[in-house]
Amino acid sequence: MGQLKAGVSKVDITPYVGIWLCGFAARQKPSENIHDNLYAKAIVFDDGNENLCMVTCDLLTLDQSSIENIRKIAQNITGLKAENIFISTTHTHSGPLSSHLRGFGPLDQAWVDILEKKIAGAVALAQRSLQDVTISAGKGQASINMNRRGKTAIDRELGVARVNRNDGNPLAIIMTYPCHPVIVPWNAYSISADYPGVASALIEEYYNGAIGLFFTGTCGDINPLAVCRDFNEVKRLGTIVGAEALRVSEELTNFSSEIELKATKENLILKSQEIPTADQLKEIINAGSKMENPDLDWQYVWAKDALEYANVGKLSDDIPIEIQVLALGNEIAFAGIPGEVFVEIGLAIKEKSPFKFTFPIECTNGCIGYMPTRTAFDEGGYEPALAFKLFGIYPMDIDVGEKVVNSALKMMNNVYIS
Repeated sequence: MGQLKAGVSKVDITPYVGIWLCGFAARQKPSENIHDNLYAKAIVFDDGNENLCMVTCDLLTLDQSSIENIRKIAQNITGLKAENIFISTTHTHSGPLSSHLRGFGPLDQAWVDILEKKIAGAVALAQRSLQDVTISAGKGQASINMNRRGKTAIDRELGVARVNRNDGNPLAIIMTYPCHPVIVPWNAYSISADYPGVASALIEEYYNGAIGLFFTGTCGDINPLAVCRDFNEVKRLGTIVGAEALRVSEELTNFSSEIELKATKENLILKSQEIPTADQLKEIINAGSKMENPDLDWQYVWAKDALEYANVGKLSDDIPIEIQVLALGNEIAFAGIPGEVFVEIGLAIKEKSPFKFTFPIECTNGCIGYMPTRTAFDEGGYEPALAFKLFGIYPMDIDVGEKVVNSALKMMNNVYIS
């Protein structure tokens, strides 16, 4: 443990007009305009013995293959350990199709190849700008979200970590908040970072020269108070989040300059539920083929893909995932989870974590789909019963929540410095 250093960067990843957007299956054509630019932002920490990197991107999701490519490129450029690079997406539903999802039009793989290099470049730029820093963290509240399944479970905590230069001015403000970025109307056909972009821009305007990094908390079942409203509402709700982050930041004291960094991860094997039989899938395909644009219907395309597995009797399978934990001293920890995680799962991690400031982040190091609670699986609905068809072949088994919580807490307890 020595003097903490950090470097930060911001790289424009805005795509071209005409790329297909992802997030809303109702869209039937590509993007038509750019409302606001998209960015990949990276922060690298180094304590003299260990280093780690956090990246956030204004995208819906990234494939696991993209995560591996970005980590490999970044490691080759910087020497940072690939396994210590934490790559998250804000989950904006007005970003370009950046992973293999069904029902959102064709994926421009050539553009994704460039995207991967840009994100890796953001890591390199951050690593090359290391300077002595101090860090402190705090929590606020922002009441812009709701439980979209009508439950009482909600998390309105806004997490803030402020990284200061030697002169006391901020180098970076890290924010975490659990809410789906779905305020931009689906039929605007606009490229936009949604409310996280507004919150980050507010930080950067107030702290001239600092970079605001927004990470989305566990919000698989959490929506904003206004869904698909308009850009005025995007600005209003994003400003509420950004202003609260500023308030928390301005009240922080007890900055630390010497902390120990730790990074760890666990590769979990989830079990799946069974998919329908070949005969049942053929019925779905037959019905879907009569639609006007069947290739844009994700359930039809899923059934065609799933039939290949059902034909050889493979009705279930293992689903591998990576859970990652980063610890910044003995007070701040981030847990990266590769899915759209129900809020109860994030709350359980926070409640039992040994760290004072615990921030579970979804859509990190890939996204395999929704991760509901056992109760939600029993109740059914879009997230537990249908949405997996957008992402893969198999529905997750009902114990996914417990496995994610146990894995994250086990690693946090292992790296915690009492």
